[in-house]
Amino acid sequence: MANDLADFQAEAIARGYTRDFAFDARSAATAIASELRVVEYVTFDNGTDPGDDVTMYLIESPAGPQGYLILSDSFHTDPRKAAFIDALRR
Repeated sequence: MANDLADFQAEAIARGYTRDFAFDARSAATAIASELRVVEYVTFDNGTDPGDDVTMYLIESPAGPQGYLILSDSFHTDPRKAAFIDALRR
């Protein structure tokens, strides 16, 4: 198990989760959410500053890309990224 976000991201990339889905979330591509699913996620809580807390989601498609999305767990959360994850969880 990874000790921090950087370690988990490196492990995910080594496992083939190479696409950063943040671009899709920013471009409002939630229509593709029906083709994708969250297969794993890990939350990192640094314990000192709540603004540093993040969750990394591993996302895959049966016919295409595997990747990840990193979502802040604070008031700094990008609402488009949050909506993208919400759409994937439905």
